[in-house]
Amino acid sequence: MFYICTLLPLLLSAAVASLSVSYHPKSICVLERSSVDFSCTFDYPLYSTLETTRWFKPLAHQKQDGTQIGISVYHSNTAEIHQLYKNRTAYANQDRNCSLQIHNVSKSDNGMYFFRFEYYYHGRYTGPWGIHLSVAVLPFRVTVKKQKENGHIHEGDSVTLTCGTENCTPKQENKFAWFKNQRLIPEATDNVFHISSVSHHDFGNYSCGLKTSSSTSADEILLDIKYSPKNVEIAVLPSGKIREGNSLTLICMSNANPSVTNYSWFLIKEAKVSHIGLDREFSIKSASQKDNGQYFCTAKNDMGSQNSSVIALNVEVTVHQTVLLTATAVFLFLMAVIFGLIIRRIQFTSKKQPTEQTPATTVTEEIYENLRKSQESEGKNYTSVVYADLSLPPSVSDR
Repeated sequence: MFYICTLLPLLLSAAVASLSVSYHPKSICVLERSSVDFSCTFDYPLYSTLETTRWFKPLAHQKQDGTQIGISVYHSNTAEIHQLYKNRTAYANQDRNCSLQIHNVSKSDNGMYFFRFEYYYHGRYTGPWGIHLSVAVLPFRVTVKKQKENGHIHEGDSVTLTCGTENCTPKQENKFAWFKNQRLIPEATDNVFHISSVSHHDFGNYSCGLKTSSSTSADEILLDIKYSPKNVEIAVLPSGKIREGNSLTLICMSNANPSVTNYSWFLIKEAKVSHIGLDREFSIKSASQKDNGQYFCTAKNDMGSQNSSVIALNVEVTVHQTVLLTATAVFLFLMAVIFGLIIRRIQFTSKKQPTEQTPATTVTEEIYENLRKSQESEGKNYTSVVYADLSLPPSVSDR
């Protein structure tokens, strides 16, 4: 009797000590529409016989410590399984292995899960602590953590992008994909993408998802980086050679965030810089030689300003105008030559006229002194001379 009284407490103590449930892991995060595995082992007295095994989930209004049984996720008596979990679970059904698999999980599966077993005679045990299941509701969402929580993102700031979902984010190393403007970022493979010092090149729309599924991709989010004007340059329309009389437009182009608010145009001519415009476009309605020179523009926003490089504008005279100008020059030259010849002729003629006039009788005598009558006229008495022979002596005098 003494031995029985001594051994009975020891046996009872051993029986109680052999009741146990071990869960792994304590908390799980899985994507919706996927499967989840609850690893579980349990122990019960050797001399006992199992009667029932079950997994249950307390209802939302019940205590979440396993003291209140909610709905049966799995039950050795299939009739006891709740409608929401029928044909969705697989139990290990091995000695002291209570692992459970749930398929096609959804947001409604969030919560605590416990394993409970009953053994002969009226013995029952629920494993404490249980397993907490969080279902990540798709699609993924990108969140931005800025260096200045209440300010804008400026060049040089650090930024962290996180690819997460509602409730939780599964830990899946090297299984994430990041995209910028719908183009893959090869070096980003985790759910966190960190940029230590952003620049204007990082401006754009970002999204993320799993490499294995395009349907998990998140909606794009704009990484709005503020920066001063970059790559300021001048575009000339129309392009090509600029001919005199044609119209053309100079456009000041830049990349800036926020947009450029002020433009300025400048002309460098004969070592002087002149301010010539305040709009994004500078137009010349009819180009001429006076428009030749070097042009540049300045773009400015709230973050700063930048000048464009200088371009040279050279207006070419058209062929028609060249021929017309040449013909005009030749005509004027010929007119000048003709006019000069006329002036010289007039001057030469005026020099040849005598300064004093000789009396008429003297002139007549000198001219006609060699005049003699013809023989025919001597025998007849004519009132006038019809023919006469005029013989002039050789002389170099004017007369």
